[in-house]
Amino acid sequence: MEIRKQKGKQVGRLTVTEQIDQKHQEDLQRLRGFRLLDDDFLTKCFEGDTASIELVLRIVLEKPDLKVLDVRTQVFVENLLNRSVRLDILATDSTGAKLNVEVQRSDKGAGRKRARYNSSMMDANLLKKGEDFDKLPERG
Repeated sequence: MEIRKQKGKQVGRLTVTEQIDQKHQEDLQRLRGFRLLDDDFLTKCFEGDTASIELVLRIVLEKPDLKVLDVRTQVFVENLLNRSVRLDILATDSTGAKLNVEVQRSDKGAGRKRARYNSSMMDANLLKKGEDFDKLPERG
């Protein structure tokens, strides 16, 4: 099967192998532009990957024994009356502690009050009605 080159490129015919190679090169070029700081790429890299987020958390938190049991990405925590939040990564460790990982390109929007608000939204959804506050896990 042969196809003519188009879109400003030299006119000629490509074999199926050449088409596959060209597509591969285009995909590689697109991948070179991805960074873990890009929300969509970060989501796909860590989605369901407990080993990778465990490694990141062990390094950042300086806890070499930390064990991640569950990881979810782009977790939406809804607040019916006020501001809701979307957590980049929500991990659960072996003690039951919930760990929120937020990745920012810059300091803008990455303040302590935002972290406090996200943390409060996580806590607000951890206890069932009537449960004792002692059931809240400690923060990692």
